[in-house]
Amino acid sequence: MNAINSDVSVVITDSQRIVIWVNEQFSKMTGYSLEEVRGMKPALLQGRNTERPAVSRIKEALNKKIRFHDRITNYRKNGEEYTCALTIHPIFNLDGDLSNFVAFEVDNNFVQPESEPLMGIDTPKKKACLTNSEELVMYFKLLDLFRSKKLYLDSSLNQHKVADLMETNVKYLSQVINNQTEKNFKYFVNQFRVQEFEYLLSSEKMTNYTLFSIGECCGFKNKSTFYNVVLSHTGKTPKEIADTYKKNN
Repeated sequence: MNAINSDVSVVITDSQRIVIWVNEQFSKMTGYSLEEVRGMKPALLQGRNTERPAVSRIKEALNKKIRFHDRITNYRKNGEEYTCALTIHPIFNLDGDLSNFVAFEVDNNFVQPESEPLMGIDTPKKKACLTNSEELVMYFKLLDLFRSKKLYLDSSLNQHKVADLMETNVKYLSQVINNQTEKNFKYFVNQFRVQEFEYLLSSEKMTNYTLFSIGECCGFKNKSTFYNVVLSHTGKTPKEIADTYKKNN
């Protein structure tokens, strides 16, 4: 994923507020690596002089599942204090259920949050393009949609269908995929189809299916396209991948 910019650290948690990803700027700002914080709660950054009222405000906003902006005293891994300005966005899937929180944070000792567009939470309804924060929120909604609804199984899937499901437009959808994955829509969809193909190969239920028949179950509708896509994504032909699974089993 394209990790956004400059002085802004990004923290992504699941719905239970457990860290699942941070960007490189977070590690530079706090001294903690992704491996050290994954599975933890962001509260690990708090310490002796962390303002209790700020902690209470943050907890209240998280419980209410609303976007908010605040400042709090945090601690780096080496014990040094710093003032953290943060904006947190709750992310909801298309069923309206909370799926993640995305926090954008800056070290207020060195960066004025007003100078960083990511820190703003009020955006007009119509604009030429999405802000970075809006992009990331939409990207996680897109991932959740593909993983939960398996849209890629539809061989006729196109950008218009996905944009309609996400209640957005093709321009914004393309912007999100291009910026967050550095790939186009077709590549984004096909990576899910290839993953599904590899998963189905490991299933005993598919033993008597031809390789292309399995590919069709994954959303591919053209045999040559199926073979070319699998090769380009994995560096192996479908048969080579199938042979690998046979050896391992």
